[in-house]
Amino acid sequence: MSVTDADTEEPDDGDHGGRGDSTPQPKGRRLSFDKVRRDLTDEELGSSGVQKVLLDELDRMDGVVVELKSVSTKYHQAKTNLAVSNEKLKTHNSFDILSTGSIAAGSILFGIAFNVKDNDKLFLVLVGISIITVLIGITAKVNRA
Repeated sequence: MSVTDADTEEPDDGDHGGRGDSTPQPKGRRLSFDKVRRDLTDEELGSSGVQKVLLDELDRMDGVVVELKSVSTKYHQAKTNLAVSNEKLKTHNSFDILSTGSIAAGSILFGIAFNVKDNDKLFLVLVGISIITVLIGITAKVNRA
């Protein structure tokens, strides 16, 4: 006896492999109960079996709500932590750019100073500025940590 699509509980929507729509399909849904009448009469609601099933379902849903609130809280906490970390990273990147730029500019000024060493006054000014600029870059790198 072979099993056909009609024998399974999964509906055949013509989509064999890829997802045609972006809406997620509910998992754990009992397709065997899809066509069962859901409206209950007052007499059926008065039955203790129906009441027990409904209370059991209510308890299960309460548990799901608690779990979803926990997941939601964890999600928002992780989102906040990510935002804080991104801001810290921006600050660290700014200090890296400042320190690297200062050290590079100071080194360039130091090299230019030796090309104009014939003019003693300009040479001393450029060496002084280059040393100060390199020290600012090193200080920015040290203070970043």
